[in-house]
Amino acid sequence: MHVSANEPTSLLQRVSEQLEYAQLLNEAAQQKTPHERLLYVTAFAISQYSVNRVNERVIRKPFNPLLGETFELLRTESEVPGGFRLLVEKVTHRPVRLAMHADSAYWSFTQSPAPTQKFWGKSAELSTEGRVRIALRLPDGSDEHYSWTLANMILHNVVMGEKYVDPTGSMAVSNDTTGGRANIEFVKPKGMWGGRGEEVTVTIAGPNGAQTGLGLQGTWNQSLRVVESGGGSGGHHHHHHSHKGSSSDKEIWRVGDLVPKAPTTYGMTHFAATLNEVTDVERGRLPPTDCRLRPDQRLAEEGKLDEAEEWKVKLEEAQRARRRDLEERGEPHRPRWFVKVDEAPEGEEVWRMKGGKEGYWEERSRGEWKGVEGIFDV
Repeated sequence: MHVSANEPTSLLQRVSEQLEYAQLLNEAAQQKTPHERLLYVTAFAISQYSVNRVNERVIRKPFNPLLGETFELLRTESEVPGGFRLLVEKVTHRPVRLAMHADSAYWSFTQSPAPTQKFWGKSAELSTEGRVRIALRLPDGSDEHYSWTLANMILHNVVMGEKYVDPTGSMAVSNDTTGGRANIEFVKPKGMWGGRGEEVTVTIAGPNGAQTGLGLQGTWNQSLRVVESGGGSGGHHHHHHSHKGSSSDKEIWRVGDLVPKAPTTYGMTHFAATLNEVTDVERGRLPPTDCRLRPDQRLAEEGKLDEAEEWKVKLEEAQRARRRDLEERGEPHRPRWFVKVDEAPEGEEVWRMKGGKEGYWEERSRGEWKGVEGIFDV
């Protein structure tokens, strides 16, 4: 695929965009009840679909990272309360699988995503295998665990017409500590020519499966608000007392602004556009595998597409040579920063970030980058 079909970001950065609205996790950790915490975590789970709200993001694909390519993202306390740090590494090439881990003062985020697509004539189904796992750090010092599997997305008009994406079907966010559950329904548009489905409804059930009367309404591409019905065990009359702070119709999430002239700049939000920047926090501190140092991607961002294409070919040829070399020696590729978890839940592939002196952030603070391959040196 020619670089002109790519946006000048990496798949590693694209999955990092799940953390654009990380403040929802900070807010979740501050809520008093498990039901309210689940509302905020669920809004966070839905928010990541908004990356596809403008069609410029849909037309082009991010760069496919090289094996061992990485991306780090640091946000200070002044940028996001609690700050956070994130690392993503491409751990397998066929099938493509990434491993990511982020932590903050208030939460941690882990996922080992493997994106796949199936073509169905005029449309394609985009799915991501790999549950998202969140731990909230509550004010009392305990951790509360949440997880979900991402709903599939449909890419419409693959062959001709305007391409657009919408999430399809349903998904569930589980509070694995209490047994509570949020059921998310992506509402299909009515009729044959209904266009894109944008509406979302969320209902919150308690550990016993009974409806709590709390939920969310809105759209995955614009905003979500808290709604209260009189459901649950107590009927309508005392609901407002038991959920102080969740007054009905309170907006809980709104999508971030796009960059100016978004249609000519790949349709990114301000957050997405910052991911390619090497700021004072990163300058001189990035490993030689960070995608911001990848020459073809940087040249594509500068609009030098012919040079970018030459570099892309060189980098991919070098990757094939490394793979042949490993195969001849009968050795598997060993990711530098993540290890595969042996006791993963059935049917799941989970990668855990290494800690201690083997860990990424420890190595970064030493500035040595031992055992890190210069995959862009060709």
